Amino acid sequence: MKLLLPFLLLFLFETGFSQVTKLNTSQSFQFVEGPVWNGKGALYFSDMNAKRVYKYIPGKGFSVIRNGQTTNGMAMDSTGNLMVCEQGPTNQVVQMDTLGVVKKILVNRYNGKSFNNPNDLCIDKKGGIYFSDPTWNAQTQDKQAVYYIKPTGECIRINGDFQKPNGNCLSTDKKLLYVDDSNDKNVSVFDVQPDGTAINKRVFCVLKANPGSVSGADGMRIDSDGNLYIASGVGVQVFDKNGVAKKIITVPETATNVAFGGKDLKTLFITAGTSLYSTQVDIPGNPLYTSVSELKSPDLAVFPNPSNGILHIGLEKYSSLKVYNVSGQEVRSEKGGSGSKPIDLRSLQNGWYLVKVEANKSIYTTKFLLQN
Repeated sequence: MKLLLPFLLLFLFETGFSQVTKLNTSQSFQFVEGPVWNGKGALYFSDMNAKRVYKYIPGKGFSVIRNGQTTNGMAMDSTGNLMVCEQGPTNQVVQMDTLGVVKKILVNRYNGKSFNNPNDLCIDKKGGIYFSDPTWNAQTQDKQAVYYIKPTGECIRINGDFQKPNGNCLSTDKKLLYVDDSNDKNVSVFDVQPDGTAINKRVFCVLKANPGSVSGADGMRIDSDGNLYIASGVGVQVFDKNGVAKKIITVPETATNVAFGGKDLKTLFITAGTSLYSTQVDIPGNPLYTSVSELKSPDLAVFPNPSNGILHIGLEKYSSLKVYNVSGQEVRSEKGGSGSKPIDLRSLQNGWYLVKVEANKSIYTTKFLLQN
């Protein structure tokens, strides 16, 4: 017993036994995946085996927005549409609106052949899309690889040196691409280049796995401090920006994917097996500003921050001001002003926003938290 005690204490510390809440207590699913928060109060996710896409509004419940197609990972683009990985029989990446209507097929072939099974994806600041393409059935491509859809529509292969590439996301500054592998404990990181290619593959962190089992690495997300949350066979594993393990969020079923949401992006939604779970975290998810350029002036003063609904800008004069939500959608715009002029944002929902200011032919941006 004395020998077991230190091991048990270490296990309890590492797992943390974070409290998770099952959200579908009166709703049944078959196999859920691909959660994404829209920044306006709703979560979308896939029920793969049921061939459905659901919308979930906390406090109101679930509704089906699409039927009849196996979908997996999803992400929200700058226009408020969903980027969706479709699997059999289509095996393609599409743009779909939030009513479930496919608006555009983004890519369905590479080198003249259909993809294996597009699995998960993330969007860069230019609107380009990285996606993984493992195979869970018959393999049609010569590799199980990661691809990049350029804003022009051209699709290129980033890397094919994986067993089963799965979850992927970009760092907070969009300069690094992280990719995990369901059959490998190593999570890889690449350096993103200006043209969207990603080079210099290396090990970022090593996942824990159940004895005698593969990692089961699946979807991943990043918070505003650069911590990675990776769904896996032992739960949601959390690593800091240096690749150091922080904790494991245990889940009653096998975790498949994660998404930050809620009014302050401190709710972590977890898809796992037949259920949707949530838990609260201390650090908010990374805001998804895809329609504005990356931060050019991080030291631009906005105050108070967090804001109570009345915001001030630390510039004497500016020619224009725009505010964007976490989906990159413009929610406020005005021409001309000064730092002494209060900006009333009390009509907006609480959460993270980005403010973009033009002054003296320069553009300044920074993010702030609204807490009415």
